[in-house]
Amino acid sequence: MCAKEYERRQEMATAALSYKCVEVAYMRIVYCKHSASSRDLKELQGTVQMVPQGESPSSSISDVDNNLNNQATVDKAPLAKGNASYVAGTHALVARNRPSFGRLLDFTQDVSSAMEASRKSLTCFMAATSSLEAAQNIECITSVRKVIDFSFQDVDELACLVEQAMQAIRRSDLGSTRD
Repeated sequence: MCAKEYERRQEMATAALSYKCVEVAYMRIVYCKHSASSRDLKELQGTVQMVPQGESPSSSISDVDNNLNNQATVDKAPLAKGNASYVAGTHALVARNRPSFGRLLDFTQDVSSAMEASRKSLTCFMAATSSLEAAQNIECITSVRKVIDFSFQDVDELACLVEQAMQAIRRSDLGSTRD
């Protein structure tokens, strides 16, 4: 929310810092969820790799394409007697794995949010760089760049770098009078 407001007010250096903080927050979440998500993924991969009796384990690209392209036909086709247990078994597998699917989808959303914040941080930084270069404000560019390039692992150091960058922005008169 803060990042969008800074962006709306055209305070791009501060918006870049705010988006970086969002990125770091999501990356910390992803980092904490990683081991559980890996277990869920392995469990789901094991479930998917089970091949029902009578089915061939075909994995050629053309077979996959045909299966995807003909999904509507398969959905409309009446079920043969032998396929009914496979369909029921598939629904049982999906129901049994619903919590794993949910956790993986949440994990994927967190990764996506982190990547989006990273992209926006870089975009805002690039926009800020042109005005900072015109003002020949190397200190501000350097301090914001340090934050943008910093890892999500050391939050305390990141907070110090953000504070230094905010001070450089204030000194350059690029920030608003409000903080």
